[in-house]
Amino acid sequence: MFTTMKSQLGSCGGRAMAFTGAAVALALNAAGAQAADLAVARPAPAAADSPVAAQAPAPLGVFGVDMLGEGKISVSLMPSFVRLGGPQMGRTQVSPPYVISNVVSGRTPVGAHLLRMVPTSFEFFSQGASIAYGLTPNITLVAASSFLEKNVNMLTFKGLVGLTPLGTSTGHTEGFGDTMVAGVWRVYQDGMNQVNVNLGLSLPTGSTTNVQTLLLPNGTAPSNIAFYGMQEGSGTVDALPGIAYSGVLNAWSWGASYRARLALGDNTQGWRYGEYQEVNAWGGYTWTPGLETTLRINASTQTAIHGLDPLIKGYAQGANPYFYGGEHVDIFGGANISGRFFGLPAATLAIEAGLPLYQNLNGPQAARDWQIGMALRYKI
Repeated sequence: MFTTMKSQLGSCGGRAMAFTGAAVALALNAAGAQAADLAVARPAPAAADSPVAAQAPAPLGVFGVDMLGEGKISVSLMPSFVRLGGPQMGRTQVSPPYVISNVVSGRTPVGAHLLRMVPTSFEFFSQGASIAYGLTPNITLVAASSFLEKNVNMLTFKGLVGLTPLGTSTGHTEGFGDTMVAGVWRVYQDGMNQVNVNLGLSLPTGSTTNVQTLLLPNGTAPSNIAFYGMQEGSGTVDALPGIAYSGVLNAWSWGASYRARLALGDNTQGWRYGEYQEVNAWGGYTWTPGLETTLRINASTQTAIHGLDPLIKGYAQGANPYFYGGEHVDIFGGANISGRFFGLPAATLAIEAGLPLYQNLNGPQAARDWQIGMALRYKI
């Protein structure tokens, strides 16, 4: 849905997403956008004498292609899972001992100091829900939100110096994320091609003050304000502009899209996520009416967090706003399956899974391992 992703992708290391810029985009951007797009019903096949061909379903992770007929309503549920692994700096994967021996952060409780905590993995689960309404044949309105769970597995080293591991702990936060409202306007369509523009807002319904409990280098495990990437919300109103082109010829379909997430100001804690932009290119093949497979390439970029929360400090990379953001290129394979194969013609099941091809991350962050999403849409 916006996949990929406010998803929505920030940093793990200290974010105890320690999350990565990738996850913030995935979480904040993708989760809401993908669920919303799946809420849009697929167009019915065009009549034989019609000059306009029906567009094939877009991949699950693309927003702003599928349109809902006038007066129609559809709802969708979309669970998704993202897993991040060990730390990476730029394009190079590094070990926890390397991080604590070489990376200095200015956001530790004692000021500028070497990091002493390194996330070894991060898991992000989202259960999205959305509703769409066809205002006119060429305008569809969408609203979407999600419930999020985040877990970071952290390796802590003993004291403020040395390479002695002290132990591991798991930070956990959960809650409702931000809410997206958007409109999709079809501006052009002929017998093969379609162009849609979309504009939306992300509303700050998710929390930015969650707490987490992690083992510290001194052996204690207090509850403190969670790192940026462990928060369920952004705390900001964000603009969501985009445009999508799609085409179809017999059993083949293809398309390309662009979308951005741009915070309109800082939140009440004094920070905002960096500017997120993504492009998608995909192709699809319809094996039989109601069964389509797709292959998609997604490229995204996000700047580091602007500003800081004075209450967020720690010996892990997620506490440092500069260790968020970066560049990603991912490949996704997916399928769209009509419910008529299961006796539910008004339903659609979609699935898509992806792996990273390229990652260039700001500072130490948790590198993306894989992600998978599903969506069940029902047209009323």
